[in-house]
Amino acid sequence: MTQPRRYTITLLLILFLAGGLRLGLVSFQSDQLQQDRDAYIAIAENLAAGNGFSSSNRAQETEIRPTAFRPPLYPCLLSVIYYLKAGSIGVGVVQIILGLLTVWFTWKTGRQLQLGGAALMAAAIVATDPILLQYTTYAMTEVLAACLTSLLLYLLVTSMSAAPASSETGARVPLFFWTGLVWGLAILCRPTYLAFFGIWLVFRCANALLLRFRSLKTDLFERGEVKQLAVLAAGIMLAVSPWVIRNLLVFHSPILSTTHGGYTLLLGNNPVFYKEVVQQPWGAVWSGESLHAWQKSLEQDIAQSDPPIKTEQERDRWMYQRAKHYIAAQPDLFVQSCLLRLKRFWNISPLTSSTITSHSIFSWGIAGYYTMILIGCLGGLFLVTWKREKGWGPLIWLLFSFTLVHLFYWTNMRMRAPLVPAIALLSVYGWSHAARFFKFGAATNEADLNRPKG
Repeated sequence: MTQPRRYTITLLLILFLAGGLRLGLVSFQSDQLQQDRDAYIAIAENLAAGNGFSSSNRAQETEIRPTAFRPPLYPCLLSVIYYLKAGSIGVGVVQIILGLLTVWFTWKTGRQLQLGGAALMAAAIVATDPILLQYTTYAMTEVLAACLTSLLLYLLVTSMSAAPASSETGARVPLFFWTGLVWGLAILCRPTYLAFFGIWLVFRCANALLLRFRSLKTDLFERGEVKQLAVLAAGIMLAVSPWVIRNLLVFHSPILSTTHGGYTLLLGNNPVFYKEVVQQPWGAVWSGESLHAWQKSLEQDIAQSDPPIKTEQERDRWMYQRAKHYIAAQPDLFVQSCLLRLKRFWNISPLTSSTITSHSIFSWGIAGYYTMILIGCLGGLFLVTWKREKGWGPLIWLLFSFTLVHLFYWTNMRMRAPLVPAIALLSVYGWSHAARFFKFGAATNEADLNRPKG
């Protein structure tokens, strides 16, 4: 059997494994696909029924109120499924397909980064990642976000890892446009991708400025680079413009992300959270009873505010101001909560019980799995930075931007689901170089032992 054929068979087996694991979980936990934790299903059902982007329940409320509290991409995807009357079965099928696409594009990105056979290992990590497996059975954004990350990284690495010749610049314009379009869709799935774009653009400009300074050129970008960035920006704007225009018409405000940010910031920065979690030993979680009581008191404060708070934008601004007040009042606890969120974001084992992690054997297995993966990822980050591997830049800034955002906003392990493709690729890069180092060391020792004496 030739090497290419073995390689293809291995890839197919990994895809089969990814599909089989997800199909098994969706089959055994199909009831979880009907749970509407973040109101995505409610919005999707309203869209499918022609009631617009709203989470209002027509059976319980007399008025359908538009909302911008949740990002639009995932509920719009679900609305197609519910319009076709596919229900939770259709949601499960789509989740499985998204998982398979994530594995596929991770492998493609690994090939583009010259990982060779190690790209298969990165695909295998994504195929078996516990976070992605668990959230395949929930109607939430984790699986879609990871899929968009894998596609976005593939497009970014393909279009920007190597400087093309001037004759190829025009041919690459469509690729930059599609990159921007996917980036815009990712922003509509999770607003954190907007921070990724901002940070990536800042460091790209800083790098261009440094290169121009060294070469004593006056222009920050070459003409081809300006065209590439303009086309990429056009793709992003095309993707996000329907959402911005809708919000401008409905709320008289060009909302680019959501009206959810203030609540998420306040959720992780308030005296009750500080007392029940931040000032407690590691592993403490905010109990459901206490959280519900805090949410109820929050609504009471909003109801008693003067002037009255009537719109989602006003609620969002009020919560931002309340969070800033608490941060300024207790800066030491805010710093502690930031460090806690950093540990939670990069934790190796979930802090709360779930279907998968309800038994200690699963908890220990997941902890061991992520320990190995994250050690490799840390080594990969060090190596690509030390060796100045240009093509790996998008992966580094993706990890940095998500980590930075979640230092301040509410965080747990599932928030890093969109980073799984990048983590897998960096981990494989780190471990593959470690394997070469130990192999070289073993070969050197063997040569020393076999060297003639005297």
